[in-house]
Amino acid sequence: MADSHESGRPSRPSLEDEIFAVASTVETDRPDDGPRIRVRSRPPWEWAQGLTRRDVGTTLAGFLTFVFVDLVMMYAPLMMSRRPSLLPQMITLLMLAFGLGGLLAWKVGGVWRQFGIGMMLAWVFLTLVSVGFLTGLTL
Repeated sequence: MADSHESGRPSRPSLEDEIFAVASTVETDRPDDGPRIRVRSRPPWEWAQGLTRRDVGTTLAGFLTFVFVDLVMMYAPLMMSRRPSLLPQMITLLMLAFGLGGLLAWKVGGVWRQFGIGMMLAWVFLTLVSVGFLTGLTL
């Protein structure tokens, strides 16, 4: 049998021809963007450059407020010789720090955002420093 090129009839393009034709037109149709510029990523500490004294003061106020409430709540149970369960204090402090603090930070916003973040940071700090005793995470 004769090949389609030999018979004089135009041959149908094969799948391979169609694929390479599409690939070649896609490359030639795209305009030249010029040299690629590599975007420098921001250093992790760059967000702190936008903080003002007011932001730091409000965060510190939230931090100190939570520390005060925590010390008042945990003083009596930790001073007893026979310690009761710290579960109620733990739940209350978690709800205060992450419930109220999260509400202030993400729903209320404004100046209260830093206050809520300060409360959450205080809970984390007191938990790490006291190995959980001051936030009721002891077993």
